Amino acid sequence: MTYVYRNTNTGQVVPLEQRDPCLDMLDNWQVVGESEPAHMTGPALAGPVRPSEHDNKAAWVEYAVARGMPEADAKALSKAALIEEFGEDPDGED
Repeated sequence: MTYVYRNTNTGQVVPLEQRDPCLDMLDNWQVVGESEPAHMTGPALAGPVRPSEHDNKAAWVEYAVARGMPEADAKALSKAALIEEFGEDPDGED
């Protein structure tokens, strides 16, 4: 099992093989995903992890680029515009 943590202040994403008690107790770290290791499930089909609306602009730029937007275009947009463009959860969970 892989646990994906994201820092809500910086947007940093860290995959770990097990839950981290230290990160679990910090308010600015959240588990944003769990998955089986690739060797157990085949090729990864999941896309990039969608940032929270509270994450900084850099996290949204990174997400927009991962979703196919040219980096220069993503950096030219405001955080609000990036959220408007990419804010809807692609899985419909939000």
